[in-house]
Amino acid sequence: MAKKVTKKKSVHRSVYPKVSGAKKATKKSKKVRASKQKINLVLNNLILFAVLSLASFLLYRVSSDELLINLFSLLAMVLGFVAGAFAIVLLIFFFMRIMNK
Repeated sequence: MAKKVTKKKSVHRSVYPKVSGAKKATKKSKKVRASKQKINLVLNNLILFAVLSLASFLLYRVSSDELLINLFSLLAMVLGFVAGAFAIVLLIFFFMRIMNK
């Protein structure tokens, strides 16, 4: 008697998890609060990056080598933009505190 040879069905395993079509996961939105700790953190970072930007600008003005001039000017611009971003975040936190009162 000959044995019957059956082929195994290939199992397709997806890398992505299965999502049930009936239910969608809903995320609860979390309220952002302007706490004193967050404001102090942003203020400290703002002061740090403003001082670093000013130091880079002063070194840009003092240096005579073209490579150093380019380096310090680029560094002053980047650190100035980061300080500006922290200033915007600080203003947003202040407006959030004013609106909550």
